[in-house]
Amino acid sequence: MSEEVRKEIKEELNEKPEEGKPAPAEDLSGPEGDHLSPIVVTELKQPMSVWGIGPVFGLIAIGLTVAAILLRDKWIFESGIPESEVLRYIYIGFGCLLILAAIVMYWKAVFGIRIDSFIQSGKVCKAGIYGWTRNPIYAAILFACTGALFISGNTYMYVLPILFWILLTILLKKTEEADMIKRFDDEYLDYMVNVNRIFPKPPAR
Repeated sequence: MSEEVRKEIKEELNEKPEEGKPAPAEDLSGPEGDHLSPIVVTELKQPMSVWGIGPVFGLIAIGLTVAAILLRDKWIFESGIPESEVLRYIYIGFGCLLILAAIVMYWKAVFGIRIDSFIQSGKVCKAGIYGWTRNPIYAAILFACTGALFISGNTYMYVLPILFWILLTILLKKTEEADMIKRFDDEYLDYMVNVNRIFPKPPAR
């Protein structure tokens, strides 16, 4: 990856000074003017979180999805339900496909790869579904909520998946991605360039 791309990503994430690197030494003098040994302060890296931003994003996305489904035929939202039965079945079919994709991604991320073992060992996981998307569990939440909204059949509610995607993107940029770049630097930057943040894409051969 070119240096320009790395710089661009780091600036976008507002990268702070890397953790784990020694701070400048302080030259201390004793009462008689004797010089004491310099003190080097090293910040220890905190272990990676198993949960990440999942609970925050999950609660918001699922909560708004449930509320939207409950309000689908209430008040002004009622006019968002299409009269065409054909459209209705298309929405249901598309929603079912999205939920199926969500189940597959979640299963492969949690049980197929055992992502928790990578987190505990402090390694970047690029295998399996993580070669298709960097965040398959979060993508699964987004796909499942979007699928449920399409099945509910109210077109007014279809703006919510866009808001979910924007929220997830901001959360990832400001938290997990910044932390991963500090930990793994070029290895993770290359991973970011080759694998999508959310939407799955077949790995390059």
